[in-house]
Amino acid sequence: MNAAQHLPPHALDEWLAAAAAELGLDPQNVSIGTVLDVARDVAHGVARPAAPLSTFLLGVAVGRAEDPRAALESSARQLTALAAAWEHESD
Repeated sequence: MNAAQHLPPHALDEWLAAAAAELGLDPQNVSIGTVLDVARDVAHGVARPAAPLSTFLLGVAVGRAEDPRAALESSARQLTALAAAWEHESD
């Protein structure tokens, strides 16, 4: 697959499983939809380059948590709220 191609939505589960295994992570702690929603909200509310930065920070926060799944949902809500507030501040 070259850089110009994109994974179809159904292939994301396969990619998650492969990438998580490569990094020694549990894919059950990841919600693809949640991560993509954060990326979308930050890209639209702040700036496109802020999306990968924010999802990286989301991952760091989740990695530090005792309950990764709960931390993913909680941290995602925090970042989405911050992006929404940022959008309003820039008006």
